[in-house]
Amino acid sequence: MKRFNRIIPHMTIILSAMFIVFWVLDILNPTMNFINRRLSNKLMIILLVSSMITAIANVYFERKLDALTGDDDDGEDEEKAEVKETEKA
Repeated sequence: MKRFNRIIPHMTIILSAMFIVFWVLDILNPTMNFINRRLSNKLMIILLVSSMITAIANVYFERKLDALTGDDDDGEDEEKAEVKETEKA
């Protein structure tokens, strides 16, 4: 679950960047029609910018917390412990 919680902000950053690119492409070449309607364009860019800020802040604070606590565990220690237990048996 901890690994999943660390992946979500990164996925949000990537997806937000993709939609921002779609938005810019829609402005530059409206015939491609990636995004329709002016209101939805404004609402989507507000959503995307806010989600990107939230995701970046989440990643920053998560890394800061890990640096303070010395916890950069991503499940590898648990896997090593399981391997050692199976080797003993």
